[in-house]
Amino acid sequence: MFSVIIYGRNDSHGYNLHKRAAISLNAIAEVMTHPDDELLFVDYNTPDDHPTFPEAIHDTLTDKAKSRLRIFRVRPDNHVEFQEKTHLVALEPQSRNVALRRSNPSNRWILYTNSDVLFVPRDSIASLSDIFAELPDGFYETPRFEIPEMLWEAAFDRLDPVGNLAKLREWAPKFHLNQTVQNVLPMRYDALGDFQLALREDMFAIHGFDESMILGWHCDTNLAARLALYRGGPETLVDKVFAYHCDHTRVQAANNKGRQTKMNSLQRYHWELTTPFLEEQAATWGWPEREIEEIQLNKDGLFSRFATGISSTIAPAKEPYRTTTLESYAFNDLTYDLAHTLPFVCDQIVTYARTSNVMIVASRPDFVSYFSKAWKEMGFFGQVLVPAECEHIPADADQFEKAALADVVRRADLFIFEFGYLSQKREDPIRTGRLPSAADAKALSVVEAIFKRTASSEASTRPVNRRTPRRFVGINVINNAAWDTFSTLINATLTPFCCQVAAGFAYTGNSGQNKRQKWLQRLNPFAGG
Repeated sequence: MFSVIIYGRNDSHGYNLHKRAAISLNAIAEVMTHPDDELLFVDYNTPDDHPTFPEAIHDTLTDKAKSRLRIFRVRPDNHVEFQEKTHLVALEPQSRNVALRRSNPSNRWILYTNSDVLFVPRDSIASLSDIFAELPDGFYETPRFEIPEMLWEAAFDRLDPVGNLAKLREWAPKFHLNQTVQNVLPMRYDALGDFQLALREDMFAIHGFDESMILGWHCDTNLAARLALYRGGPETLVDKVFAYHCDHTRVQAANNKGRQTKMNSLQRYHWELTTPFLEEQAATWGWPEREIEEIQLNKDGLFSRFATGISSTIAPAKEPYRTTTLESYAFNDLTYDLAHTLPFVCDQIVTYARTSNVMIVASRPDFVSYFSKAWKEMGFFGQVLVPAECEHIPADADQFEKAALADVVRRADLFIFEFGYLSQKREDPIRTGRLPSAADAKALSVVEAIFKRTASSEASTRPVNRRTPRRFVGINVINNAAWDTFSTLINATLTPFCCQVAAGFAYTGNSGQNKRQKWLQRLNPFAGG
């Protein structure tokens, strides 16, 4: 019957977005009753090492919401072309068009809204599906009412959409919430973007949202004006459904800076508008040629992939806990517990695209083999790449590909560098003050040399068409001599010793490195010796 299109990213966008969005998504799903109804969430520009926003709040979503939800992940590499043109980190027209292009073609209606809106049918036993089924062709809006923060934050239960909708029916008259704010046609109402119902075929005919509107604001006004030229209207559904918005204006959002707010030109995109069509983007709107990942929470959760990767690779621990030390005698001992460390490595990379290629440079052959297996078991089908210069790593075509550094570095989407002892066995005791053998020292020197070469040239060796920096994951680089090597070139977050993993991006330019060096000299947080 209808597709709801929402966009966002894994951030706070003002205040307590996690709760607002869970309340909204659950409530919208609750008023869907047709089998084809769907919630389309475009996760735009969430960092690669983060889960999408719906994945981050999955535990606060109802089973019904999860079953209706389709997530389209637009990764940061797709946003690079806009970075110099806009202050925004999430773009509305691009996001909405990506979802529109990929919406269920059997659905008649597209409903545009945002991630903190609830819909209350005036008839308590009707669903939105029931209401939309009886509508004649057209373009429809309904006024937006505001919910004070104290009501939705203090009194709404994220996992009780039925109760929340019932509270709105009770509280709306009690607290005088319902006030329509009229606007000039074709806008009809203020804040019209929280409920715009259009025919899917009409949206395709006019070529979607205008993708030149990259400064924020007035995208909904532009759409209303163009649909009015094409279809007429808009008509109102105020007699059938109310829309309520969870107010969050105590804290400024990224696109709201008061009088300093940057906006798309209302003059250009509304008052001077003469045609509903966007011929300049007729073939490109919604990025039909780009591969956009789709995620469904009820089928493909990050946890299940992570758990499968680990449990398929390493056996459960037999002892209640294991012990290591930060005492000075162990500072230069690079032995570590691989079984304990592997889950933290996987945690760093499981959110990346499944098509990603990862380059591994390591001292320990068993780390490469164990990680390669976990990588495949987590559902990645990109390559595990090992430079041929790592002669101490045996070639194993079944698990990874080995080729010259100059080749694999230009194919890698992220990097893993492991600093350990070639000679260490899984059963060996760790951090006892053990010094490297000659073979260990040779392998480490290879790892260090490749690391320095790769980190210092990251920008110039990116794969063709890749526009964002690649991430470096360091294994066993905490509280030992490897920290200085790794952190001099990588802007790594300080992490607890227990996880054995640090990660970040390569510094760009000498100034960044010099600042890092000075900071290290002052702080030297891991000078355990």
